[in-house]
Parts: sequence; structure tokens; C-alpha cells
Amino acid sequence: MHLTSNVDLREGAQAPAAEPVNENAPIVGITRGIGNMFSRLDFKRLLISLPTGLVIANAALAADRPANPADWPALKDVYKNYFLIGSTNLDARNFGSDVVPGENSVAAMTLKHFNAVTPSNALKPDFWNGGMSNPTPNFLTNLTSGINADISAANARGVKVTGHVLLWHNQSAQWPAPNVLTSTGGWETPWDYATAKTALEHYVRTVAGHFDREPFKTYAWDVVNEAFKDNPDNPADWRNALRTGYSPEERPSRWAQAYSKGGKSWDYMYDAFYYARQNTTAILNYNDFNDNERASKATAIAAMAKEFNERYAAESASGRGRILLDAKGNARPLIDVIGTQGHWDMRLNLDAFERTIKTYLETGANVDLTELDLAPALGLDKGQRIQNGPEMDALFKEQGIQYAKLFSLLKEYAAGPGGRHPEYKGGVHRVTWWGMTDPGYHTNGYPWSAVGQPKEAYWATTNPEQYLIDAGLPPNGVTATFSYGGESFKTRTWGGKNAQAMLDINVPVETKNVVFSAANVSLPSGFAVENMKFNPPDCAVVPGKPCHVTVTARGPAPATASAENTATFVLSFGKMTVGWMDAANALAAPLSYAEVRFSDGVTPFKQYKTSYGSDGMARASGVTETKAVPKHGRSTLVLSPQDPVANPFGLRLHKHAATEKAWRLATRIEPGRTYMVVSGESDFNGQKQAAALTNRSKPATTASPESLSRTPVILRGDILLPLANLNAPASEPALAQDNLKFVFEEAKSPASGPYAAEEGHTMQSFIHGTNAYPHVVFRGNGANGTVVAGRHSLITRQTNGQEGSQIADRALDQAVWFNTPIDPKTGEMKMFLYTDKDGAKQHHVLKEVGDGETPNRDAGNAISQRQASVGGFVAMQAESPMEGTSVKLYAYDIEPYASNNEPPTTTPPTTEPPPPVMPIAFPFSRRGGSFDTGDLALALAGLAALAFARRRRS
Repeated sequence: MHLTSNVDLREGAQAPAAEPVNENAPIVGITRGIGNMFSRLDFKRLLISLPTGLVIANAALAADRPANPADWPALKDVYKNYFLIGSTNLDARNFGSDVVPGENSVAAMTLKHFNAVTPSNALKPDFWNGGMSNPTPNFLTNLTSGINADISAANARGVKVTGHVLLWHNQSAQWPAPNVLTSTGGWETPWDYATAKTALEHYVRTVAGHFDREPFKTYAWDVVNEAFKDNPDNPADWRNALRTGYSPEERPSRWAQAYSKGGKSWDYMYDAFYYARQNTTAILNYNDFNDNERASKATAIAAMAKEFNERYAAESASGRGRILLDAKGNARPLIDVIGTQGHWDMRLNLDAFERTIKTYLETGANVDLTELDLAPALGLDKGQRIQNGPEMDALFKEQGIQYAKLFSLLKEYAAGPGGRHPEYKGGVHRVTWWGMTDPGYHTNGYPWSAVGQPKEAYWATTNPEQYLIDAGLPPNGVTATFSYGGESFKTRTWGGKNAQAMLDINVPVETKNVVFSAANVSLPSGFAVENMKFNPPDCAVVPGKPCHVTVTARGPAPATASAENTATFVLSFGKMTVGWMDAANALAAPLSYAEVRFSDGVTPFKQYKTSYGSDGMARASGVTETKAVPKHGRSTLVLSPQDPVANPFGLRLHKHAATEKAWRLATRIEPGRTYMVVSGESDFNGQKQAAALTNRSKPATTASPESLSRTPVILRGDILLPLANLNAPASEPALAQDNLKFVFEEAKSPASGPYAAEEGHTMQSFIHGTNAYPHVVFRGNGANGTVVAGRHSLITRQTNGQEGSQIADRALDQAVWFNTPIDPKTGEMKMFLYTDKDGAKQHHVLKEVGDGETPNRDAGNAISQRQASVGGFVAMQAESPMEGTSVKLYAYDIEPYASNNEPPTTTPPTTEPPPPVMPIAFPFSRRGGSFDTGDLALALAGLAALAFARRRRS
């Protein structure tokens, strides 16, 4: 909150009017700026006079919605020139010859609206009952019932079936064999590489081969599901971004674990797609989630798909592997489609999702939205609902707007002839809802509230552009142009309170402070700059530490209170940096991955072409090319740290301790970055050790409520080193678990009082536990069992009925964290929440506690590898923030560079703003950020803490 400077321009000069950036932009200014001069009829006449591209058939205006259900648009017809529309209603009864398309039953709606279908559970690996011990599972013998009958019936009515899923770490009890306790204390599958490879080939050949025959032939297969970690550190190195046998602790992959015993853990991925291609002509998909906003995960998935397709093209051309041709006679890739699931809520950042679509399309594959449910943030558990009424109506209108924006975006990137992005080889090929009616799998996220009861989401989907126009919003987002250094930069945001368009801009190496104002911003007619924030406040730029300028623009007032006509752009001004990534499992020495960001467009890099050997290691092929990364861009290259590069002033391009990416102390909070939250000297039964906030539930005790646990880490100077999972073998590297990482997103609290004008942050963790939504850290609301002696539960998602599954906007005072000024030397601060509701004016501080124990593993769960932990963090009632635990943030980063060959420093030049005006004082702690003892002692202390947890358990 205190790290940004606000320049409020509402009373100042308006940004200069821009020429229309697209034919849609001025229309919003016209339709809303006219005010109430036009009646509904006049408004419709105005639309008729607009450019052809904006005259929409089947208008979504409320007054034009047909009363007769027979006249309600069929979604598959609306999108016939764009992409397939799918559901999960695979049941032979829905496709009977007597079923008439309509709105009066699930079967009728299934036939009317959908031309694709995915079984939600019927084809997950557990459907092969008995595993390897059963050579004749039901699907091979009962050809006229069960899943065979369901697929046959769908095919008979022309509905395309996607099989879900061949390989998954969940709902897969026998593939591979379940985990057992080993003699060394491990918790793992008994299969080794040879056994697993043979079994994988047998499983895929049998299942995919069977469902490649008529009449139960599948149109597509999700071959591998959710194989990647949620927030990988080195995304270009996709091998280390995969779920392994012990990482992440929640739902690791037994296939990877089995393959690692005698082979390479990641090879199961290629084998799965290879065997599928040999045994079915179906479209082959890779499917995952939480990639919509995490660029690192999407980058890793794209790197895998690109490599697999290149590898298979070479192998099949040489005679290993069959070649299938597409409709144009071209060889099909191994991975035809990358699927992104879409279990979302209203906090979806559509700009980030658009970036993910582009990342996938750049591989040449198509994109499927495979498991869509776009839920309002109700703050409820699954199956619960709030009563119909004004609050629900407002939420559903907000949901409709988000659906309209989503489908307007999807239409742009459609693979069909209606798509407007011909520069991509592929496009969005299918959109499938994971359910159909509320409450559904994820509460209230669907277009219908019940059979025959369409919601705002349905009408928004039938005609997204018209729905947005009717709401007084731009139908295709807001495009702005920014000028800096004699160049112009154009980018588009989908607008609203959640979307943020991101743009990197290179600045000359001699630049010390960026000068940027509203005069540098051109916006569509009707929009003006409302606010600009600078981080740091003086917009100082140090190599490795950019200045972020957040520009918020506001357009004409929308027609509904559920809409927000704002556009937010985050411009990052930086000097070119090169950060090196450790990739021991991927690149043979002397090669390394290196991330170039804020490229100057001039500096040449000697990029090495690589080839992958049978061991999966990349080696230089003998071919190199010297090239520069496009100016202002970023790219991950394969470089040799020993190669000389012409260095710009003060810039190191050689591998060096300062340029190696690591978890380093952060002295400011940057937009959308991932951090670990670490307390300096935690007590583990008398042993002092740094501990990281961990997204893992700690059961309640008589002293503390259920809250989040803590994990020991090592601090070496200003670098954090994760400890290895105690359950894992010595060969498994010590990697930062997903549940130790939190994404900080700027957010406003609804609480009045001293912090009402301050901007805090939500902390989101991306980890696949029981749900696929992001997990937002929030305090319990005081319900029975969630507060003990002033200590509130600190949770991310509850399943015990006491708390909401995702914190609602109306309750964000429980989830928007403020912080005291960060000490520029030590990085220390205190984190707290503030409530000012119903007469309660209360701080809730982040407080570490030493009691309570998390389990070592789920005894009945063959996939969990949880690491035991004692103690954790709660939200404690307090008189002031200073009663909280001092914490520091660590980001995966490189050190700032020093010019003139000065030694690097971890503390960049800074001019801290004065602390915010608050009713309390903020004394600064000057305690150092590291221990005096050596690394060995720290490691022993950490292991002692974990061993103590095991003793407690026994």
C-alpha cells in the first residue's frame, strides 16, 4: 500500500483525445454519452446505422429476449462458424431417437445447444476396474451398455465425444499401482520404469484402441491431465515444471515416480502421446488448469508441446510412428490441442487469459476451453446457495458481463471461419462447460439456473458484443496507445476491475528515472486517464528492478451498476536483464536457459540449437545463430554462459552469482508477482529456523483455530533455500513447493476507516487440492469453531461448512492485506487486515503460532506426499499492526546490477515514501535478515524440526 504514489487526474487535465483505435471504440462514447436522449427504440435505430460489424443478429437486449423458449438461440448454432460447444451430459438417454431438441429437459437442452460432449467421470482411469489384474474390464465385454452405449448414442446424433482422460494422477488407483510404505520410509508406487512403461503402453493401446472403433469411436482424447505444477520457477525447463513423485506435496504424479526408477521421470509424457497416436485417429489433447493467469505454467506447457511436436515430426518422418493427415493433407502434430480448463470466478483476469491463448497458439496447436464454469464469488461452500433476491440478481448481472467479455474474446481467436486472428495457424476449437445448470460442480457458474431457466450468462453468451453494448461497455475491449522515447505502443485490455493489460518497455541504460504522464496516453473517445501510480514513487529504474506505472482510465458511465467501465494498463519500464536458470535435468553443460527481458533489440546473443538424446538431455547440435531479442520483448534462450557478448554499460550477460535466479529478499511489492512469506526466527521445539507461510490446513487445537501451517526454510544471506521434502529420496532436488508461493494482487478493502484510501494485496496460492480455483488467503469470519481466544482461522478454502469456498467481494476486508513500510535494509514488515463494519474497528495481524500439527501424509490417499509440520499462522485480533509477526518477502529473481563495474548489491537505490497517515506509530526493526551460523547448522536445524514433527506423530 505504501509503495505506490497516486496521481489523481480527475480534477486535472484530461488525456488528449486519440483517433479511434478501432471501429468499435467511439461507439461506446456515443451510445452512453447521449445520456437518456434516446429511448430503447431510438437506441436500436442507432445500432442499425452503425458499421456492419456492429449490427448483431439475435440481439441480447432484455426487451428483445423471446418469450417463447422455442425461439431461444441454440448455442451450437450461434457458434457454428467459430468453435464446438460442449457439455458433460454424456448419457445414452440424452441422445435417444425420441429426444426432441428444446428447453424442457436435460436431454432436450443437450441436443439443442451442444454438438460436443465430455464424460465427467466415466472414462477416468479408475473406470478400468481391477487394473492390470483384470484383463477383461467391463468396457471390453459389455459393448451395448455403459460407456459404450453412451458414446454410441452420442455418435448417432452427431455429437462429438472427447474421452477424459487417459493419464491422470487422480482417480487412478491402479495406474500405476498404489503407493506403499517402503523399507526406507518412502511412500511410493512399487512399479519401476520397465513395469510402468509396459503398463502404460498396454493401457493406452487397449483403451484408445477400443474407442477408435465404431460405433463407440471418440472424436478426441485428453491424453494427459494436469501434469504440471501450478507456479514453476523455471518455465522454459518444462521437465522440472512437471509434477514428480514428491513434488508438489499435494497430488504428485506416480507415473513420474515410477519412470524415475530406472528411467527419466518426464518420459512418461511423451510415451503417453506416442502410444495414443499409434492407436487412435482421435484428436490428442493436453489438458491443464490454473494456467489462465500464471504465465509461468502456460510457458512450461507450451514448451513441452512444441518440443513433442518437433520430436514426433522428426521421428515419424524417419519411419518411427505413423503419420496422420489433416483435411488439407498436412501431417498432424502429436499434440493437436492444448486444453485450458476454465474453472473460474469473477476475479478472472481476461487479459492474462488472452496472453495464455496466444502462448498456446504460437506452438501451432489449437486451443480448447475444456471445463468451463465462471462462478460468482459467493463465499459459499459447494452445494450451498444464497437465496434469490437483489444480491443474487446483481451477482448474476456481473456474471453476464464477464461471460460476454469472455466469449467476445474467444470469438476473436476462433479456429473457425468467424475467427479474426488469421496470423495464428490454429485457434479456439472447442468450448465445453463442466456441467450445465446451477449449482453444478462449481457453484452457480453456468448459463442456466435450472432446466429451461436461462440466466444473464446465457443471454450474454448468445450475443456477447450486443450484451456489452447494451450494458454501456466496449464490445471488444479498450485499446490505448502509449508514447515513450519517440516510440508508440498499442495494447488492449478487456476492462473492468479485474483485467490488467501488461506491457514491457525498454529504457536506455543511462536512464535513472522514467518521466511519464497522462500526456503520453491516448485513449478511445469517451475515455480519460483517471489515476496513475508509480512503483517506486520516483519511477527509478535499476537493471533487474523496473519501474511499474499503472494507468487507470475511465469511460462513460455504464448502464448497469453491475458494470465497471474502467481500463487498467500496467507499463513496466526496465533495462535489459539476463537471468540464468538452473536446469540440471534438461540441458547438458555448458548450456543454460537464460531469460532476456526488456531487450534493447540490439545486443546479439549466440543462441544454440539443441537436440534431445535418448536420455532426454539437450545438447548443442553444432548449429548456432547470433540474433537479438526484439526490442522491448522477452525470450528464453539456450545460451552458453562462457560465450562473450558485447555488454552494454553496466550489464552483465555472463552467468554469475548475481545473474542466477534464486529466491531473493524483496524490498518492495511489485504487481502480480509471486512471493514467499517468511518469518525470520521461528521456534521449532527450541530450534531456531526461518519458516514460510504454507497453504496447508493446520487442524484446530485448544489454543488456536484451524489455520495455515509453516515450512522450515534456510536463509543464506539474502537468499532463501527450500528444504527437501522429508518423504522424498535424496535424488529428488529441493524445490520450492507450490503451496509455499503466494501471488500478490493489488486490491481494495471494503472497510472504511484509516486504510480506506490505501491499496492492499490479496495473497493467492495456486495449488490443486480439492478444488481448481485459486486459493485466496483470508481470516475466518468468527463462525463457530473459527476463532479461539482472539485468534481467527487463517484459511484459503474450507470444506467443513464454516467458511466460503472463495472469499466474496463484499467480505474482502477479510482478505485484503496491508503492510507496514518495508525496511529497505532488512526487508521486514508486518502484515495485517482491518475491519470496520457494524461498529467493529479491528486489526487482525498475521501471527505465527507454535502449536498444532499437520499430517505427514493422507494415509488413505495413494497420491498425497504431505510433509508433516508443527505450528503455523493465524489472524490474531490486535490493537495495532505492530503486534503481528515480522515477516519478509522472497521473490524468484536476480540481483540488481551495478554499473561502472561496482560490486552487485541486494539493496537498490530507493527513496522510501513517508509511512501512511495512521492512528499508530510504526517503529522499524533493524534485525538482520540472515543467521550468523553456517548453512550446515541451518540445514540440521531444519531437519531436526521435521524430525520433531515425526516424533510428535508417533
